[in-house]
Amino acid sequence: MMTALIIKDIATLKKTLLLSFVICIALSVYAIYSKTLIMIPLMCAFMPLILNSIAFGYDVQSKFEQFAFSMPIKKSSYVFSKLFFAFAFSLIASIIIFIYLFIEGSLGLDKIIILSLLSIVSINLLPAIQLPFILKFGAEKGRIIVMITFLIIFAISNLLKEKLGIIPNLIDTFSLYSFKMTTIGIIVLFLIVLGISIKISIKIMEKKQY
Repeated sequence: MMTALIIKDIATLKKTLLLSFVICIALSVYAIYSKTLIMIPLMCAFMPLILNSIAFGYDVQSKFEQFAFSMPIKKSSYVFSKLFFAFAFSLIASIIIFIYLFIEGSLGLDKIIILSLLSIVSINLLPAIQLPFILKFGAEKGRIIVMITFLIIFAISNLLKEKLGIIPNLIDTFSLYSFKMTTIGIIVLFLIVLGISIKISIKIMEKKQY
């Protein structure tokens, strides 16, 4: 059922999704050319927020939730489906970053993997935190949350541009610990936050009346 929900969202956002991928590829090329690699995860973090906002808006207008939950569709499947775009864009960002850093050859393979994992975590983190709020307060107020999240991303982007040494410093910090422990720590922290978000989101859905 979750696959059907994802396919529904992709079909609904077909044109917007295609445009988003084109923009991501174009800006990724620019980020690599200008050597501002941090733009890639920031951009890929913002795209799923926009796509999810549009998808939620469509669900409300078409009263899709009432229709869906009159069928044997689990509310947990609905929640998981709304995390798909973030996961897809995080994979794109991590693959681009991995390939670029691997070809450049200035970092060891362990550090490249850590940075790729960090991009996956950071991109999935914001939509995961945002999801319970949109499910609780609805698509209209959810757009306000999207704008607030965008301002946070914009502020982080400006901060990182001012402190261009933050990535080398971050790498040096991780270098103090073993690759295995760092990788496990990143994955565990992300899974805890994601698990809490999913659990809260499912509870919110279960309390709603359709």
